[in-house]
Amino acid sequence: MSVREVVKVTSKGQLTLPVEIRRGLSLDKDSYLYVTKLGALIVMKKVEDLTLDEVSRILQSLAKERGITKQLLMKEVERVRKQLMEEKHAKA
Repeated sequence: MSVREVVKVTSKGQLTLPVEIRRGLSLDKDSYLYVTKLGALIVMKKVEDLTLDEVSRILQSLAKERGITKQLLMKEVERVRKQLMEEKHAKA
């Protein structure tokens, strides 16, 4: 099924997906979409339909854009782990 319609982008950057597309993909008011730009195309995919490989590529790309290295991540994981252990022992 191919749905072709023109949609308007509002001043807030919002747009309305045609009802046929929303129904066909079971999108409701609480649905989340992953949006990316491929050349001149805008591609959207339901977040719940993303594969583990796709999520991994997205996270790697975001980390690279923000300058987050594996070392920084591991340091932060260790910091949070230590904090959780301290909180756990403080309650005991």
